[in-house]
This record gives sequence, C-alpha cells and structure tokens, in this order.
Amino acid sequence: VEKAYKDVLRQSESEMLRDMIKEINDLGVEALERQIRVQLREKTITILVNLTVLKDERGNYLGVVVVLDDLTHLLKTQRMAAWKEVARRIAHEVKNPLTPIQLSAQRLRKKYMEKFSDDGKVFDECTSTIIRQVEELKTLVNEFSNFARMPSAEPTPNNLNTIVKETMALYESGHRNIVFHPILDEALPIVEVDREQIKRALINLIDNSITSVNSEGEISIETHFDRTLMIARIEVADNGCGILKEDKSRLFEPYFSTKKSGTGLGLTIVGNIVADHNGYIRIKDNIPRGTRVVIELPIEGVAV
Repeated sequence: VEKAYKDVLRQSESEMLRDMIKEINDLGVEALERQIRVQLREKTITILVNLTVLKDERGNYLGVVVVLDDLTHLLKTQRMAAWKEVARRIAHEVKNPLTPIQLSAQRLRKKYMEKFSDDGKVFDECTSTIIRQVEELKTLVNEFSNFARMPSAEPTPNNLNTIVKETMALYESGHRNIVFHPILDEALPIVEVDREQIKRALINLIDNSITSVNSEGEISIETHFDRTLMIARIEVADNGCGILKEDKSRLFEPYFSTKKSGTGLGLTIVGNIVADHNGYIRIKDNIPRGTRVVIELPIEGVAV
C-alpha cells in the first residue's frame, strides 16, 4: 500500500522519523540508527530503527529506506542471562552461612533455654526468630538456585489434559474453599512438551491464582485445540483481585512481584518454560473479574 509514513504512523513516531531524516540531511551521512521504545496497547516493545538513503547510479537522491527490527525478545534474553548469573552468585554466597547460623541458634536454645528465668521469654523469642528467618532465607536461596540452573526443555509426546488433571489434583483436597473448574478439550492431540516443566508452570500459575482469590473463589484451567493455527492453548483464570494495568508489562521480569512475600521468580520461570517450548504467554483481564493467563504452544506433525 503506497502511503506516506505520516499517514501510517502515530504522531509521536512520525515526528521521531522526521527528526531522523532531518538529522541525516544535516550530517550528510547515508545511514542512521536509533533504538526506541514504542507503546503498543498494554505492552512496550523496543525497536531498532535503521534509515538508509537511496541514490541512483548518478548519485541523485531517491528517498529513504526505513527498516524496523523488534529487539524486545533479544533484550529479554540478554537480561534473563544476566539475572541468572546474579541468582547463581547470590545462591552461592548466601547459602553457605545459613546452615551454621541456624544450627548455632538451635544449639543455644537446647543448651541455655532452661537456665534463663526472667529473660527466658526474650531468649526464646529471639532464637525462634533467627531459626524461622533463616528457614525463609533458605527457601528464597533455593528459588534463586532453581532459577539459575533451569534446564532446557526435553519434549516428549504427552497429553496436556492429563497433565492439567494431575496438577489440579494436587490442590483440590487442600483448598476446600476454592472451586476448581477443569474445562478440557478432548479433541486436543498429543503434544511434544516437557511434562515436568509444563506441570511446574501450571503450579506457579495456580499458586498465583490462589493468592489472588485469597483462598476463597474460583479457578479454572482450560485447554483448547486451534486446528487453523495448529496451536494448543492452556488458559488459567481466576476471579481474584486482578492485576494493575501498569504492572502487566513487568510481570515476567525477574524479582518483580505484586505479592508481599513473593520472590518475583514465579512468572519469570513460567515465561522461560513457555519460551523453551517455542510458545507464547499473555496476561489478560478475566471478565468480569480477575486474571486470565493464556499459554499457546505450537503443535507439529498432526493430521487434521
């Protein structure tokens, strides 16, 4: 479609492109490159804009070619590699002193607890706090370790509906006040996925939903088979408190959490697992209330 760039782009992007063209002319160069961030609906993407001047064989000016490269995934991969290195170092440096701290507090309790009279309550509270906090630190460090050494997916033929049923069974008996709805597409074919990784992703998503509904509400897990696009779709939805619009773009960043006690790694791990399966994950509002997470996985080699 032959249209002027001003008719295609929004005003902000149009002005940016016009400024770049002016800069090329002012500097007398034949190419210019800029990295910009563009807001698209509910997410921000990073674009590399490359302008190149076109000339004929006589050197006469013909126009400018603009090439746009989406760098979002590349930058995300680079950040993820950096965060994994940070997590590995934290786990290594912090984990070593935790066990002796905890053992020392336990030995103090065992040896001196009965020898205190008036101050016995203070001693009890202090040593108990040390032991409890160290245990919480160990849990956090273990999360760092798991994130840092996440293995690559090893797909094998699996039934996604079976994985969903097995995962939901882990929660139904322990959360009597939550209604779990499995809505499974029986037409879904066998899919090449890493069973344990997909189950781990579902566990992380269900844990988030349980927190969101505050231990009382409804959680559904749906599967769908899109024959046209050859995609297996998994949707985890709840009727909880939902997610703020400004938080949605950051949910898959390491160590970003909307929960007071969250490590900020749950959705990051889910995103990594989906990416390892060449899939896509999106966060949407659940109508009329709550959050809906949509995972799409490609299906190959299935006759329809």
